[in-house]
Amino acid sequence: MCQSPVRFTTILGLAIAMGVFASQLEAQQHCGKERWSVKTGTDSDAGTVNLSSPQSTTIGQLISLTPPNPIPMANRFAPTETTVFVVNATLTDYKLEGGAKGDSDYHLVLKDDQGHTMVAEIPFPGCVGAGSPFAAQIANARAEFDGQFTATTSFQTANVPVQVTGVGFFDFPHGQHGAAPNIIELHPVLDIAFTSSGTSPDFTLSLAPSTVTLIQGGSSSVTISTTMTGGATGSPTLTVSGTPPGISAQITTTGPGKATLALTASQVAATGSFPLTVTGTAGGKSHSQTAQLSVSPFWSVPSQWEYQVITANSENDVITQANTLGAEEWELVSVVKVPGTTNSWRAFFKRPKNNF
Repeated sequence: MCQSPVRFTTILGLAIAMGVFASQLEAQQHCGKERWSVKTGTDSDAGTVNLSSPQSTTIGQLISLTPPNPIPMANRFAPTETTVFVVNATLTDYKLEGGAKGDSDYHLVLKDDQGHTMVAEIPFPGCVGAGSPFAAQIANARAEFDGQFTATTSFQTANVPVQVTGVGFFDFPHGQHGAAPNIIELHPVLDIAFTSSGTSPDFTLSLAPSTVTLIQGGSSSVTISTTMTGGATGSPTLTVSGTPPGISAQITTTGPGKATLALTASQVAATGSFPLTVTGTAGGKSHSQTAQLSVSPFWSVPSQWEYQVITANSENDVITQANTLGAEEWELVSVVKVPGTTNSWRAFFKRPKNNF
């Protein structure tokens, strides 16, 4: 019995349409394989990711991290892959990772002011397995992105400032567009904020005074001032580097936008001139300022004299050592009791350089 041409055509057309729909659905939901559980939070280590304390950082800091060797397939490399990072950068371009080899992620290329780039990936929510602690945030990030752009399987240019929050992740190198030298990524992205004004959150940092003088055994301080700009909130995390041996440095917040760097020199602190660098980090931005520290000896002396300092546990001990040094033509200059002690003394001696 022959089929009706109209009925055959209808069935064939329906079959083709259903096949096209099924192919499109499969393409949209084509998920990844390589380290996929780690990328989406279904790995056994996902519970160790600290979602409650995102860390502000920069692309420059992230690309300086050393990747694991070898990269674990189904576990996380702590602490980088158990940390949520916040980065402010420029979203230069993006695409949908589609096709037979794609994983349906949105592939984002982030760039900083120094030209460093790295990749951030927003997975397709349908590819995030049940039980992932990241599922809701991934879905929200995907929706946030869809509210700004329509990703296709070809790269499109954006060049807009963004603040991206995501979990640290080391990928395998396979020619990724915009990849960092160490192939670090934010994967998955948990949040993305677009700065419509074109001004990204930032801050300024200044030091006063810019030159500090210390004497061995003395102390001084530097005032640190910060101002949040571009809608940024909170305050930067401040650190100091470059302190020479024998110098202690402590930063204390004294009020909104104000902090004090307290410097204390021990009696044997290194002398000379040293650059001290104060660095502030907030919202993925990092800024530094340098103050010049000059450390002088406790007893600054003319070049024709040689000086020596001795410590003693009693007054009699001072006398004994003074007599011994006197036989070597050392002259007692002064004796002081060490502050904060009950029975400790310090004595200062000098002698002409041409007498020995």
